[in-house]
Amino acid sequence: MLLAGAGAAISLLAVIAWAMLRYSRTLPITQFFRYSSWLMAALTVVLAGKGVAALQEAGIIDIAPLASVPRISMLGLFPTFQSVLAQLLMLAVIVIGFAWNRRAKPRAGGPLAY
Repeated sequence: MLLAGAGAAISLLAVIAWAMLRYSRTLPITQFFRYSSWLMAALTVVLAGKGVAALQEAGIIDIAPLASVPRISMLGLFPTFQSVLAQLLMLAVIVIGFAWNRRAKPRAGGPLAY
């Protein structure tokens, strides 16, 4: 099963690489990376909540319940202080990173232009 899964993944990646190379002139690569970075940012927030919840289930991290937060496990949202704090911290880092990236773009004729 493991080798079948690895083979399927390699085949799928080969097809995606072929399609990207074949249609790269018509593919809006900037939009592709913009959307994929937003997807990774969302996954970061979800996985932070799920990771903290898993550590709490294992007994490694204490549990401080929050009554006002709903449990939406698909989004990694659990009604505990620690998981919500981890997600808020990740969200803050992401917002700061995107703002920093937008501010640091080189402009034509600016000090970073070559």
